[in-house]
Amino acid sequence: MKFNKKMALISTAVLMGISTVSAVEIPQTNIVQAATSQSRKVYFRKNSYVYNKKGQRIYKFKGKTAYFKKGATPSFPIQTTDEKTHYCFNTRDGKVYLQTTKIKGKQYANVGNGGYINLSNIGAISNSLLLTDQNVRVRVTRDTRVLNSKGQAGDTVVKKGTIITADGHGAIPGGDWIDDGVPQEYYHIVGTDHYLEDDNGTLLSQVQNGNTFDKLFTPQAMPKNVEVGSANNGTSYYDVNGQDMFPGFKSFRYQTFTIGGAYYLWDAKDNKAELFYYVGSGANQINLATDGGNIGKDSKHTPTGALFVKASNVNLTQGVAPEPANTAAEAEAGRNAATSSEKYSLTDAIANAEKVQASAKYKSAASSVKKDYDQAVAQAKQISASTSSTGNAVNFAIWQLNHIEQSMQVEKIKVAYPNFLSPYDRTKILTAARQQYDDNSHDVMWANHDRDLILYTFKEKASNKYDQGGTVTKLNLNDYIEANTPSIKNKKGYDSSATQASINKDKKLAKYAKMLDYDKRKSSLVAKRTTPVYQSSTKIGEGASFNVNKIRLYQTGRSIKKGNNIGIFATLIVKIKGQYYFMVQEKNTYFVKASDVKLDNFSTSTTYKKYQRMVDKLTGPDHPMDFSLYAKVKKGARYYQTDFYYGVTNKTFNVQKNRYVSFIDPYVMKYNGIYYLTGGAEFNSDFDPEGAVKVSDIISMTSKLPR
Repeated sequence: MKFNKKMALISTAVLMGISTVSAVEIPQTNIVQAATSQSRKVYFRKNSYVYNKKGQRIYKFKGKTAYFKKGATPSFPIQTTDEKTHYCFNTRDGKVYLQTTKIKGKQYANVGNGGYINLSNIGAISNSLLLTDQNVRVRVTRDTRVLNSKGQAGDTVVKKGTIITADGHGAIPGGDWIDDGVPQEYYHIVGTDHYLEDDNGTLLSQVQNGNTFDKLFTPQAMPKNVEVGSANNGTSYYDVNGQDMFPGFKSFRYQTFTIGGAYYLWDAKDNKAELFYYVGSGANQINLATDGGNIGKDSKHTPTGALFVKASNVNLTQGVAPEPANTAAEAEAGRNAATSSEKYSLTDAIANAEKVQASAKYKSAASSVKKDYDQAVAQAKQISASTSSTGNAVNFAIWQLNHIEQSMQVEKIKVAYPNFLSPYDRTKILTAARQQYDDNSHDVMWANHDRDLILYTFKEKASNKYDQGGTVTKLNLNDYIEANTPSIKNKKGYDSSATQASINKDKKLAKYAKMLDYDKRKSSLVAKRTTPVYQSSTKIGEGASFNVNKIRLYQTGRSIKKGNNIGIFATLIVKIKGQYYFMVQEKNTYFVKASDVKLDNFSTSTTYKKYQRMVDKLTGPDHPMDFSLYAKVKKGARYYQTDFYYGVTNKTFNVQKNRYVSFIDPYVMKYNGIYYLTGGAEFNSDFDPEGAVKVSDIISMTSKLPR
């Protein structure tokens, strides 16, 4: 539904020469004490008639035809009120509540001279969207996969024609952006964690919902006194005792602070407790350079402990200010040296923190969270050991340890079938794993035809920069997922390898399922004999919508020749009418009889060993990221195009005159009985199908292209 985006960027032409209006963020507490009636410009989003107080259409209004076309922007004496109502619009001075009149079950705006306009026809007042805090009804216009509050897609699909009730509307963390830089907006479906893209819905209610999702965003702030051209308008940094950490030094004037908490500290200079925002520490470093440069260049301004800014010196630019963790009275009481009781509490907190550091939740937490926690523990120990620590320093250290520990609570991702992950499952798992290893020394990726989740740890050089080498660790998927399998009773003769229970009770199913986990760089699934290809006349669902009972196979007339690959992405074994099949999901989904398939361990062959040794000699024992290899080939050799499923196509090209062909992440594979040199996606940060050349056409290999 485009209405909201268009309204957020109302053009000059539409508003009769009035300058373009952007969204105005107004705190809920800032309510304008508006006059009872004031002339305001109204934007009509629909053609509109004028009605009297009985809801009857009138034909003359102020001496003219009582009709306004869509896009018209006349001015009326709009009735507003100091009392909070369900309808409002924002101005630069605050939020204004609209006085409405209910006529025959619908809401109308009083426009003076005995006239009333249906609210559903009004898009904006005074260049600002007309909004409501009440739930709205929306009709879904296309089958849509909903997102969660983190912007991640799940398995739930809302069907076209469904009418949903929404209690919020706006941008969400992780959501999309539209072309002009405005964030995509979403409806929140009441009673769920589901968000529907508003382009896929039509608003049925009279007025758009105005409850945004500010609370979902991490709060951020900027210095309050930003003035273009001024070099001294940043803000000071303070320590846990309310003292200026760097006297005479100000932040970068456009510094963005990520707020980690709100805490009252005692300001000894002003002799009072003030509210501060916690914005960083020695571990979670922020940019302290006044010109926007990198922290650490000026050793005089490197924080050694918790870092704060005064709440009164900054403006929130995102999210909602957190509730203070303490009171002003507690800050005043804590300005003096810590009591023995406070020190004992800190000792207990440190002991608990050491247990946390050995726990599973710590190990599964994001790298940045673990780094912050380790730093908080180290600082807590320093504060505990110091005889001059104040009560505020001790109490903040305890709060910080508890606060960071709470952020380690990570819920596992619920998947319908752990052995048959949907693309959306894989995306959520990858996101979770990358959050766990969110530093420059790691990367996480799907590998081996998406069967393995691997952690790549870069090898660090003495210069503290990372080279191309690294080590690979296979991650345990069970650390990230838990089964939420639908209760479906399979018909006689029907089953699949989607659940471990089915594999455990059927030896033949287990035998074939084991073959799915083959290493595609060393082996492949091939046809024992020329075998027919089958497809399903019914849709193959994914996630919770998968049901083996609904598969209806028919023979396509195509076949796979003896010795040829059945496909790289064999994802599942299904049992249909007592017969076992490999299900292959590539550009199309198709099925091959399992009894006609065998595992070809081609890595034991002489040909593979010869050419893979040439590759390994150049790459070394590590797994270089983005490593390029150049193969010199015979005159007349052909370069074969490959697809995103690692298959070799029939499309070929002449090799360039210099007779060298390059591959990123090179390896030798066997495809349809022929050995090729190709490139992979696992250790290729910008994968595009790399193509392939026959190893029989290779003369030599090098890591540097000869001049």
